[in-house]
Parts: sequence; structure tokens; C-alpha cells
Amino acid sequence: MAGLRRRAFRWLVIAAGGVAAVANAGSAFAAGTGLSPHRAVYAMKMISSTEGSDISSVTGKLVLEWQGSACEGWVTNQRIVNRMGSKQGSSFVSDFRVSSWEAGDGSDYTFSMIHYVNGETIEEIEGSAVRKEDKSLATLSKPEDGTIALPDGVVFPTEQISRMLEAAHAGRTVFAVPVFDGSDTEHYFDTTAILGGRKKGAPQGEEARAGKSLAGLAHWPVQVSYFNPGDSTGLPDYEVSFQVYENGVSTGLVMDYGDLVLGADLMDLTMLPVPECN
Repeated sequence: MAGLRRRAFRWLVIAAGGVAAVANAGSAFAAGTGLSPHRAVYAMKMISSTEGSDISSVTGKLVLEWQGSACEGWVTNQRIVNRMGSKQGSSFVSDFRVSSWEAGDGSDYTFSMIHYVNGETIEEIEGSAVRKEDKSLATLSKPEDGTIALPDGVVFPTEQISRMLEAAHAGRTVFAVPVFDGSDTEHYFDTTAILGGRKKGAPQGEEARAGKSLAGLAHWPVQVSYFNPGDSTGLPDYEVSFQVYENGVSTGLVMDYGDLVLGADLMDLTMLPVPECN
């Protein structure tokens, strides 16, 4: 359960950075980022489950509300609720609620997560992190007090997706950076993103209605692998893939745990007001 919790949290934060809105994209890029305030709703599904996983079915929704600007900082409020069936025939409701704030310059980050199963609190994580030239550090207040040393060059989630978009626009095919998002109470993650070639066209299938306004925009296929620091196996802890549009909208979300693969289809996208920088 703890492993699934951490991975679901990671999916939430990268989706929050990656899902942006179609309207006002020009003003967002003028401010130095392709991200725009929005509320997005995804339909969750199970793609596959091997013998190593106890999960037999997943249905639910992922709701992301992402607001702010490079001047005020970025605020995310996220919730993912799934009914998950086990191979023994039982089922349970998993409810994650995540909130975070990231400074516009990427120097500060605060985060909180609470996980309920069948209405009972299973785990809480709260803390903050700072990035400085001489020392970057994360400080936890829940589940217990503690600190995590962060490496040089570490970024937080919004900066990760923003820089990933910049790399895609520049035609780069690989983007690697250490990331701290608060999803693990012991360490950050080393990440490597593989960026595919530039494409155009709206999403198809289940995402066609919600994504119809994306038809004239460029997008790139992305696969991000998350590695535990110091792991000598060379194998990722898990991987996330999606299509990222030039305005920041992400579609076709897939998270691969190895023994369990989950997906999410964009169902609805609502623009939120864009704050003016003073």
C-alpha cells in the first residue's frame, strides 16, 4: 500500500504540472512558462495487472486544480478517488488528497498529502523544501519530524514540467534532472525523460471531446522514468508516460509500476483566471 501511495502521489504532481489549459496560453508563454491555471478531470482505469499485483480492477476519477503564476507561485489541489478490486474478490475505496505550493522561481516548496482507505486515514505527509546554492534541504513534519538532503540542481514539480517543455521546444530528446516532490519520506528521485518528435493533432478516442481544441497545437510524447538515488540496478522504480501539448495540456496518462499499469483519460478541462503580475 505504501508503494502504491508514493507512486499515486508522484502521478498527481506531474499531472498537475503537465495539464494546462488552451485559452490564454500565449500570455503564459510570454511569462516564461507554458502553464496556465486550470481544473482538469480524468477518468481512471486499469490497463494491466500481472500475477505480482493483488489488484484486479480500478475505476475512479482524478481531479486537478492548478492555479497561480510565476509571480505569485503555483498552487495545486488534487484528489484521486478509486474503487480498487482485489484478486481475492474484495474491494476498497482509495482516496488521495494532495496540496502543494511552489515559488515562481523554484526556490521554495510546501506539500501535504493525506490518504484514506474506506474513509479511514492511512497516512499523512507534510513538509517543505528549499533550494539554495550552498544547501538544499527538505524538512518533514509528518509522519514524523525529519530532514532529507537534496542534491545540487534539484527541482520541484512545476519547474520540472516547465523545463521539460522547454527541452521539447528546443528539439532535445533527453531531459534528466533530480526531482523532489514530497512523495517519498526518505529521498528525492533521479528522473530521465525521453522526449519524442514534435507532432500535431487533437487526442482521439475517449479524450476527443475534452481535447478537441488542441487540434492545431504541437505536442510531444514523453516517458519519464523515476529512479531511487544510489540504486545500482539501473531499473526505474516506476515510469509515467503522456502526450504533452505546447500549451502544457497533457493527455493519455499512463503509469507503469511493473506489476500494475494504470491509465487516465482527460474528461473535462476548465480554464481558471490568470493572475496579473504586479
